Amino acid sequence: MTTESGARVPRRAATRRAEILEAARALFNAHGTAAVSTNRIAAAAGVSPGNLYYWFPDKPAVIRALFEDWSGVSMPPAPESGNPAAALRALFASVAAQPSVSGRFAFFSRELVALLHADPGLAEAYRHNYEVKTRRIEAGILTLIAAGLLHDPTGHVELRDAVVSAWITSESAPAFLELVEPQAGPERSRAVATAVLRALLTDEGERALRETGAGHA
Repeated sequence: MTTESGARVPRRAATRRAEILEAARALFNAHGTAAVSTNRIAAAAGVSPGNLYYWFPDKPAVIRALFEDWSGVSMPPAPESGNPAAALRALFASVAAQPSVSGRFAFFSRELVALLHADPGLAEAYRHNYEVKTRRIEAGILTLIAAGLLHDPTGHVELRDAVVSAWITSESAPAFLELVEPQAGPERSRAVATAVLRALLTDEGERALRETGAGHA
């Protein structure tokens, strides 16, 4: 691991940073970001406030670091060349997994708009994340349309609009369902997250998914 200056960080120090972020994530999920102070995060992580400030100067910096973690684990797959069926299954698996990722970082789903308005740096990072990922998803869908595994939606809606709809749905499903369908389990979240993509499947695409049972959680 390296710091922003490029210096090597000892493994134990990197572990300590991860422990701080894990403590913050759990507290934010349980209580919301407004109710959690940096001192409370330090206590939960078993470090002094000064040790926490070595890594993070304030709570927004902790939130931005957690966003980087969330962004990294929710990156959609790059389109696979030469194997459209595998690419389709990888895309469905990625979208179906997003509710679990969002659930792990539940406070983002619950507080996203407020957090982005409160922190311009976080908002900029989120916009960059959004552009990179939606463009990758759009490129993957175009590849799958050309392979005959997905219908081309452009006769009815813009492809970009369909991608954005899928993005919003997959990210917000856990927070929304915990309010309106508190009894709903992970399978319901996955079904909601993949609904837009499933609506585009051709018969050939359906067969490709059934080869491994993907996409119908």
